Amino acid sequence: MKAFTKKIVLALIAAIATIAAAGVPAIMGSDKKSSPEPKPSVTTTSTTCDKAIAAKVCVDNLTVQFNSNEPQQVKNRDHIALKAGDTLRLSNLSYCIPSKAPVNRVEVKGYLFPNGVESYKNGIFTPSTFPINAACHNIGNFQQTWKLEPGQHRVSIPIIKSVGTNRIVESSFYFNLDVGQ
Repeated sequence: MKAFTKKIVLALIAAIATIAAAGVPAIMGSDKKSSPEPKPSVTTTSTTCDKAIAAKVCVDNLTVQFNSNEPQQVKNRDHIALKAGDTLRLSNLSYCIPSKAPVNRVEVKGYLFPNGVESYKNGIFTPSTFPINAACHNIGNFQQTWKLEPGQHRVSIPIIKSVGTNRIVESSFYFNLDVGQ
């Protein structure tokens, strides 16, 4: 009986070795046809954040809503033509924290600078708490809107991170509004 069990065990070991040997080329990458395509991870950033320094928090994308129109995505440094009396609402903001960025708190605020004057009085804030783990995160509950007056305006969205007790403006996302009569 022991000899029979020993033969079965040896046959199983040989079978496992044969299966493993057949799978080695796929595992080692020499059999390109059978290896699956790599899937992007949750922490993969888009082209907006790819341009940022690897250890900086950045705005990945921003969706805004003009008047009651459908929300639309705005790119960093865009110029948008509007009319006086139009309203602007920040709809959704996606920001990314790379794994090398030391962060213990993140703040995101939107500011409207009318006619190029940097005044931090006209801000839009969100009551959200901002996740600080290394990944991209969405925030979508900015509650206020801006009613636009004629002129050249800039909307600036600084990303502020806290490291210990230090507050650091990590990056800024902005777009310009050309508001006519």
